[in-house]
Amino acid sequence: EIQALDGDTVVKVFSISQTDKNDIMTEVFKSKAIALGSPTVGKSILSSVGGWLHFLSELQFKKKSAAVFGCYGWSGEGVGILREELSKAGFSVVEPEMKVNWNPTEEHLSGMRDIAEALCR
Repeated sequence: EIQALDGDTVVKVFSISQTDKNDIMTEVFKSKAIALGSPTVGKSILSSVGGWLHFLSELQFKKKSAAVFGCYGWSGEGVGILREELSKAGFSVVEPEMKVNWNPTEEHLSGMRDIAEALCR
């Protein structure tokens, strides 16, 4: 969606559990915006995402935007935690967010355009 809105934008996708956290952080430094997602696990976020967010918060970024998304089975706290932690780390967290019960549908995925537009502002 972001590349459809702005063809000059480069989108890179990383798995925090499979990519060195320093490599991801290098890309965050170079970016204007990030999107971060996690499922809700035990009323929180994945521990790998939480550890990376702790590292991110130590750097106190300025003038960067972020979007949050995630899925949940029962309680759904993960997206709110991502929003709170990114705000503490100095990011301006855009609205809307994507919070999906279980698996996203085509309707949910089409709503990602709104998030992409918010990040491109």
